[in-house]
Amino acid sequence: MEVVMSAVAGEFVSKFISFLMNKYNSSRHPQSEEEKLVERLQHLLMRAGTMVEEADMRYITNSGMMMQLRTLSEAMYRGYGVLDNSRYRDLQDTAGFDECSGYG
Repeated sequence: MEVVMSAVAGEFVSKFISFLMNKYNSSRHPQSEEEKLVERLQHLLMRAGTMVEEADMRYITNSGMMMQLRTLSEAMYRGYGVLDNSRYRDLQDTAGFDECSGYG
């Protein structure tokens, strides 16, 4: 029963956070397609992180479930890498840096 309540509570919190994020985003200015994709990726990574944390707190003996959890965790870290690269590229663009600039 405790496991079910924990899962329901986790899903409820996730839905509530999604609602708040959507409410906040709808009040902001219109976004480009890339900005929407980056925000969607950020939202999915937050949900995946929640699932991984929840699973890490449980004693899982099913090898198939462990493989799925490992795959989800690896995909989550790759997603964070993509998100970081996107943010870094945006910072470079706004600061006016060029990749080829150097001393000379």
